[in-house]
Amino acid sequence: MKTIAITGAAGLVGTGLRRELLQRAYALQLLDVKSIDPCYANERSVVVDITDQAALTAALRGCDAVVHLAACTTDAPWPQHVKLSIEGSISLFDAAREAGVLRVVYASSHHVVGLHPRAPNGPRLGTAAQVRPDSRYAVGKAFGESIGAMYAGKYGMQVLAIRIGNVNTRPIDRRRLGNWLSWRDLGQLVALGVEHPDLVFSVVYGVSDSSGRHYDNAAAHALGYRPQDGTAAAAFDAQVLQEDPPPAAGSAASRSAAELTLGGQFSQNEFVGDTARLLV
Repeated sequence: MKTIAITGAAGLVGTGLRRELLQRAYALQLLDVKSIDPCYANERSVVVDITDQAALTAALRGCDAVVHLAACTTDAPWPQHVKLSIEGSISLFDAAREAGVLRVVYASSHHVVGLHPRAPNGPRLGTAAQVRPDSRYAVGKAFGESIGAMYAGKYGMQVLAIRIGNVNTRPIDRRRLGNWLSWRDLGQLVALGVEHPDLVFSVVYGVSDSSGRHYDNAAAHALGYRPQDGTAAAAFDAQVLQEDPPPAAGSAASRSAAELTLGGQFSQNEFVGDTARLLV
């Protein structure tokens, strides 16, 4: 039985992911700054701060892979992102290498390309597109992708960066019809990062939607990803459009960064000037 460590295991995504990985018969080493209780069969809780590299290295020894979820998850001031998302990722990759854990699944975010236009009927965005972070949060995630690429190429680690959309039981608004990720599809992507024999470094989108509403996820499909809930997003269209109808054509809302970009409200926050520059 392989053992997977999860940083930030007490958070929302970590809690949901635990269930999916246990169902796939992995043992889990749950790492967080607070103790996790209850733990279930094949789980062990370890209290550790990801910026304490020595303690993190000790906690990772004997694990087969690590899923790195811990980060500053809001658009907080820069010091919080530097501490948790940037220094935390440096600590994690160094600790994994020192502990001999050569498989890392890095929880990135679709917000690293959040300032790209959102065009439901337009071209889909692939993983080779220019990084356009929509927030301080997204800059931290983009840094994690960069360090993952370096450690894979230079040190022989095997790294999968998953640009997670909105992991939830269902899409909750129009924008998230195109970036919704079901829990079991997240489990499938993480398992690919743990098991794929030919993985070096790859970036994939963490989305269930397979219609290409916003993203071209060919990189994930090349690794064998087959979203089990790939058609489920479309089943929610009518309900979501009723709950979240499009703004009136020509209105200020229709021209806002929240409406025009993949990042939505993250793009809107602190946005200055004309959104026309986002569409070129």
